[in-house]
Amino acid sequence: MAIRVLMYGLGPIGAAVARQVASRKGFQIVGAVDIDRAKIGLDLAQVIGLDKKLRVRITNDAVGAIKSGKPDVAVLCTSSSLKNVMPQIEAVLKRKVAIVSTTEELSYPVGKNRALAKKIDALAKKAKVAVVGTGVNPGFAMDALPITLTGICERVDSIRVDRIQDARTRRLPFQQKIGSGLNTEQFAQKVKDGSVRHVGLAESVTMIAEAMGWKLDKITDEIHPKIAQQGVE
Repeated sequence: MAIRVLMYGLGPIGAAVARQVASRKGFQIVGAVDIDRAKIGLDLAQVIGLDKKLRVRITNDAVGAIKSGKPDVAVLCTSSSLKNVMPQIEAVLKRKVAIVSTTEELSYPVGKNRALAKKIDALAKKAKVAVVGTGVNPGFAMDALPITLTGICERVDSIRVDRIQDARTRRLPFQQKIGSGLNTEQFAQKVKDGSVRHVGLAESVTMIAEAMGWKLDKITDEIHPKIAQQGVE
């Protein structure tokens, strides 16, 4: 029997995940939710770039989609912020549906998000379903992978992870998240108000430290702009 899936959030990441789910045996997409008015009412296949129709209409009513589709799991790809997705998580868990989410701050909750994680844990236990935060980063490249590689080591004194990306080839929301195209004054303001930040850094650092048994005094996140020396498209 196929696992019934509700796709919740159809931005670049959600659409990519939906394409994967639609192409794999053992899964059936039974609902699709997004707040973009331009997508509402369209067949999911049309929005995610598939040739065949999936016969799943996109709606902005998550509760209605759950009631009609009766999913086993909701794949939540709406926001990086755990605080922002809490109402969505609560609504899904209230209807006893498991969740897999790309929300970076759910991958390994730290700081103020620990309280939200405890609340999610209690709601999930009450609903008797699982909630999993996962992703490439955080969740693998800068934390789970380095931790796994230490398994062959007799002693680990330090861990250094360098992540280098060409943002020109990445999705627009990612470019905006790291401040591409801003001047130094605009970049500084975005850093100050928190709209430009390394989402998931504290989560990755904490995951590594706890796996190594290291007690951290503090985690610092220093953000500096890299200024282009020539025109970049």
